[in-house]
Amino acid sequence: MTNMNYAVILAGGVGSRFWPFSRELEPKQFMKIIGEVSLLQATIQRLKGVVAPGHIHIVTNNIYFYEVKAQVAKFGIPDSNIILEPQGKNTAPAVGLCAKLISRIDKDALLIVLPSDHYIKDEGNFKQSLKKAIAAAKKDLLVTIGIRPNAPSTGYGYIKAGRRKDGYIKVDKFLEKPDLNKAKKYFKDKKFFWNSGMFIWKASVFLEEAGKYLPRLHANLQLINSINDIPKIWPRIEAISIDYGIMEHSKRIALIPSDFYWTDLGSWDALSEIFPKDKKGNMSNGDSLNLDSQGVCVFTRGNRLVSTIGITNLVIADTPDALLVCHRDKTQEVKKLVEKLKLLKRKEHQVHLTERRPWGSFTVLQEGLGFKIKLIEIAAHKRLSLQRHKRRAEHWVVVSGIAKVISGTKTSLVNSNQSIYISKGKKHRLENTAKQPLRIVEVQTGSYLGEDDIERFEDDFKKECRH
Repeated sequence: MTNMNYAVILAGGVGSRFWPFSRELEPKQFMKIIGEVSLLQATIQRLKGVVAPGHIHIVTNNIYFYEVKAQVAKFGIPDSNIILEPQGKNTAPAVGLCAKLISRIDKDALLIVLPSDHYIKDEGNFKQSLKKAIAAAKKDLLVTIGIRPNAPSTGYGYIKAGRRKDGYIKVDKFLEKPDLNKAKKYFKDKKFFWNSGMFIWKASVFLEEAGKYLPRLHANLQLINSINDIPKIWPRIEAISIDYGIMEHSKRIALIPSDFYWTDLGSWDALSEIFPKDKKGNMSNGDSLNLDSQGVCVFTRGNRLVSTIGITNLVIADTPDALLVCHRDKTQEVKKLVEKLKLLKRKEHQVHLTERRPWGSFTVLQEGLGFKIKLIEIAAHKRLSLQRHKRRAEHWVVVSGIAKVISGTKTSLVNSNQSIYISKGKKHRLENTAKQPLRIVEVQTGSYLGEDDIERFEDDFKKECRH
């Protein structure tokens, strides 16, 4: 089953409907929302026995390179299989880019295109659907997996099935997300399926159909012969989805009907359906206490107790720096709230209090006029850039581990319970040479404490623009 199969996993989205858990620099596909692995890692695990690790490609945004690299390392997926988009251009350009690059390696490549942020419960049934889809794709068809609805959902697009053929069903048409009345009609009619966004096709067939229906995209893709060509060609490419650009027009569409449990986790309400509930329909993934409340879903990312009294049908999502309280009928509109946060230039849409970096992480503990206190954790054998600040000084106290510190022309080792002062304008570098994490409390003082007050001279992580 793994002979010519390649996987293209789409991992560049920001997951704004999952705010405040998902942030622009820490989107939902990299989070452990259900179980002990991230959604991206769970997607890769489902491909075991179907696609060899060396044939799995991840397409993502430049800013997520080191996060993806860390998450896929244990699967044996090479760094060269992480395809970077300078800017997100929706699904058609992302898949087209991978199709072009992979077809240069293997002209007979068959692509399994999967979003990285879906939840699938029945892995065996999923693989059976993939097997049928692969067989249909070998007939030079563009194959999509349709999920039989288990409720009249307004959160998904739909596919209307046509005539049954040998091993697949012809697609009559694709339909947009419906209102509730239409969704109820679709649910009763056995010809309608949820559009899962999972596709299977030969790279050559996809590129051929792109040439018919997206000629400008196709022409630009022909100019990309290696990853080095992407930055100069990408600005010319227009953003468009596979559904709008190709699937709604092509005459070669096949549907594989499936009934495994699936959700695209497109909203908090979708996630709430997965967890067990009490007799009053309340659920929680953390520490919560409900009194006379009904249909309340509590999601927490921290140690705080969340309590409710006498409320109905609400979603509560709590993080250390932002709290969302939303009616369950309005969870699709969280995206609008995130857009407003962007307009207001609020940092809460972009990062958590704990920000992850390729070298580790830092958490802002307290901030006030002229000072900021952080807890910094540096992973084993990692170091920050050689840098200096024009408007702030830093005082480091080692909590655990041993810090190798460059300060000006001097290099020193700073042990646990010891400290060192870095004056304003002095070149410095912080490094962890040990196998255990290094934890440091940093106290910044100065007239300006923004993250952009930094001049870098050497950086191990140049590929990641924000480090």
